[in-house]
Amino acid sequence: MKITTHIDEELLKRAKRKTGIVSQREVLETGLRNLLADIQRKSFVKDFDKFRLDLSLKSLKGSRG
Repeated sequence: MKITTHIDEELLKRAKRKTGIVSQREVLETGLRNLLADIQRKSFVKDFDKFRLDLSLKSLKGSRG
């Protein structure tokens, strides 16, 4: 998909320099992928935090058999 947008030039330069990625397109795609992965990771942590496990080290060692 081709789009035209205004992007902070210094931000783009910094991203390219820090990542070693030369292509502007690849920098943007990588940024979007990382943004989505971060959102998914935060959602997982939020959902996982809802589970409560009543485990102790003693009970875990006892379950080993």
